[in-house]
Amino acid sequence: MKRQGKVIIAILIVILIAIFSVMNTESIPIHFGFTTVSWPLVLVLLVAIFLGAILMFLFATISNYQNKKTIRQQESRIQALKTRLNETPDQHTHTGNTDSLQSNQPEVKDDDHD
Repeated sequence: MKRQGKVIIAILIVILIAIFSVMNTESIPIHFGFTTVSWPLVLVLLVAIFLGAILMFLFATISNYQNKKTIRQQESRIQALKTRLNETPDQHTHTGNTDSLQSNQPEVKDDDHD
């Protein structure tokens, strides 16, 4: 059912774009600095929307990459801390004193890397 809703929405968007295209067929001059061209208004708008979508995709990809890199760093840090935590009780098992074990544990603080 969810997929059918997406298909219906996509069809409605295509119909709206087609109606929009028919309504905006007049040519307008576009100045590039070194030349001027006349393109239909709908083409100019669709190219602008397409370029905006590409930029949005690139920024989202960069952000996603940075987030994955941060997650990998945090996971390796967690693994290192777990390893340290697992090594520490082995050193104190002969005393049987859990109070000294807890007091010798380094305090782990949250770091903000934003």
